[in-house]
Amino acid sequence: MLQDCPIQISKKTKETNIKINCRNCTKGNATIFDKACRTSILSLLQNEPGVKKIILNHALVKVYAEETLQLLKELAIFTEDITIYTKFKESKDYTVTINDEYLLEILENNTDDPYQTYIDLAIWKKQYQKEREETDQNPSKLQTIISEILTKTPLKKRFKEDFPSRDIFYRQYICPYVRPGFIDSFLKLNPPPDAVFLKTYPLSKDRPVSITLYSRKSKPEKIYFLLPPEYNLSSEELLLLEEVRKHLSSHRPDDASFMDAANAREYFKRFARNIITTLLDKHPINPSAEHIDHLSDIFARYTAGFGILEDVLQDPNIQDVYINAPVENNPLHLVVNGEECSSNIYLSIDDVEALASRFRSLSGRPFSEAIPTLDMDLDIYHTRVAAISNPLTPKGIAFALRRHRKHPWTLAHFIANKMLSPFAAGLLSLLVDGQSSLLIAGSRGAGKTSLLSALLLEIPQRFRILTIEDTSEIPVDALQKIDYKIQSLLTKSLAAGSSSTEMHPTDTLRTALRLGESVLILGEVRGIEAKVLFEAMRVGAAGNLIMGTIHGSTTQAVFERIVHDIGVPPTSFKAVDAVIVAAPIRTEGGIERKRRIIQISEILSTGWIQGDNADMIFQDLMTYDVEKDQMNISDILSMGQSELLQKIAKKWGITVEKVLENINLRAWMKQTIVESSKNNPLLLEAESIRDANNAFWMILEESKQHFNTVDYYFIKEQWSKWFKEYQERGL
Repeated sequence: MLQDCPIQISKKTKETNIKINCRNCTKGNATIFDKACRTSILSLLQNEPGVKKIILNHALVKVYAEETLQLLKELAIFTEDITIYTKFKESKDYTVTINDEYLLEILENNTDDPYQTYIDLAIWKKQYQKEREETDQNPSKLQTIISEILTKTPLKKRFKEDFPSRDIFYRQYICPYVRPGFIDSFLKLNPPPDAVFLKTYPLSKDRPVSITLYSRKSKPEKIYFLLPPEYNLSSEELLLLEEVRKHLSSHRPDDASFMDAANAREYFKRFARNIITTLLDKHPINPSAEHIDHLSDIFARYTAGFGILEDVLQDPNIQDVYINAPVENNPLHLVVNGEECSSNIYLSIDDVEALASRFRSLSGRPFSEAIPTLDMDLDIYHTRVAAISNPLTPKGIAFALRRHRKHPWTLAHFIANKMLSPFAAGLLSLLVDGQSSLLIAGSRGAGKTSLLSALLLEIPQRFRILTIEDTSEIPVDALQKIDYKIQSLLTKSLAAGSSSTEMHPTDTLRTALRLGESVLILGEVRGIEAKVLFEAMRVGAAGNLIMGTIHGSTTQAVFERIVHDIGVPPTSFKAVDAVIVAAPIRTEGGIERKRRIIQISEILSTGWIQGDNADMIFQDLMTYDVEKDQMNISDILSMGQSELLQKIAKKWGITVEKVLENINLRAWMKQTIVESSKNNPLLLEAESIRDANNAFWMILEESKQHFNTVDYYFIKEQWSKWFKEYQERGL
């Protein structure tokens, strides 16, 4: 054992943990690569085979547990088995043969590194068996014993003959959980042995965070690997921040400003800066003022902020974050660009309890065993949070975080991502402009709210928009900043964690209907308030355009839910003009999920009055072809026989042929924007789409004034000229 490393053995009912204090050690460097540390750890495992965790307490704390610890135990057993036979040469009771000398040389040369001994012995055994077959020699006693040990060791079963090199074994197979001493979150710094590199990218210019994606050879999943800069700090810097944390535990603030969420981060950053400055004389580092500020910011991130979770929530590629209980056994589970991934991030029990406390404080809602659910918005990260605790989940607190894009989605984004075709975008744009009542259906994560938000940009800016949601997902603030007349109404969540002071959805909807004629947007259509909505739609009390989202994988499922589950009369359901279905598609059952619009269907006004057979209610305008990964236009739509298009044509006083021309022109404009965005991605963003749509409407009015009718050739020509100048001016 290392004399300078005190050892603490903690024995609980079902678990034995060993903590080695490596802070003052002068013989090792707290890593399995180090001979002294490795010898110490293996010796401990020989004496305490039932241990569940080994913790190396250094500036960078390392924890060996589960599969990693099991490998170390197998190595300890192997070491113990072969150690006794290294002394055969000195034994008076055993005569060393010529064939034994090479074997003993291996045992003597590699006693400090048992895994290298295993590799050399495995190679020896293969050569030895070949020689025996060729010479028919009888094995010596030592050869027989070592051969039996190699056959029985778990290392043989684990690696067979394809054993990894020494460096790969210790770096990838014996990979501990690691955390700086001043925080509680653990990372694995190396990917598993079967990881295959896919790509790497930085998170931002301001914070040097490295993100790498891997696939796995042994299982159909990907790994999200994140390495924040605090894990690369020097030992002196880590110990300095740990000392700052100790000062914080005994700190008595002069005022209560740190309790304000808006001020807390700056408060703790100033606190850290002051303490670091006073402690510099005790630490062998001489940081610049800028570096002190950097260290202070890191400390505030893990004190007043959300720690490593902040980096995850700032990655624009992430849609969902799942923190599953018990957290010490489950890495963060992420949805990255539509694909579910494991990660190298492990939160501690202290982490999740701190998160629960922070969410409870920010939301103002209760979260306890009496009310074990919580729904809230984390506005700063454009994230919706759902939390559960005991007794709903018996293994601790768990969270589901749904990220929303920082800037509003647009139809141009969806065309670029192949979620819908240019023609489908043109059709949806026309339906919105034609003040149709639309329902967007799909499963969770299908992109319903994202599409709903994108369609808001197709509403002429002269209209006032009212949104009703139980959690804020529609980008109201962003749309207000680009001059949309939009007002949000927040209603009571269906979750048990809702405040009693929040307004019930039915009351909120009735209030919205009394707020004047406006476009009405529902974050989700559900519950008894849907009856109020459909009745208002049927009698025309809802004013102009109405759009909302609803859970349902097909148009028929939407009808069944609204009519049979919610209880809306079929005659009221007719107030809906069209249903749009979004879905995550797994081509041929593969791992990758692609978001696609799979169906756009209009609701027929006649033919089903006497019954409620869903097959008689809907008429497809566009459907998705999985094999070709494309949207197909139905004959009904292409031939102008759509009831909905005829309804819009009548409202606008034009022919259906002109309505189709209108759709094609909108499709062409959006495709032009997408193609031009390859050189300027900002063209896909909301401000650009707003300007392009405004130019279209202005030119359309100009056409009516010049020609006393709408000339789509003129509009296309003039819009093309405008767009060229728009790009030259720059955004």
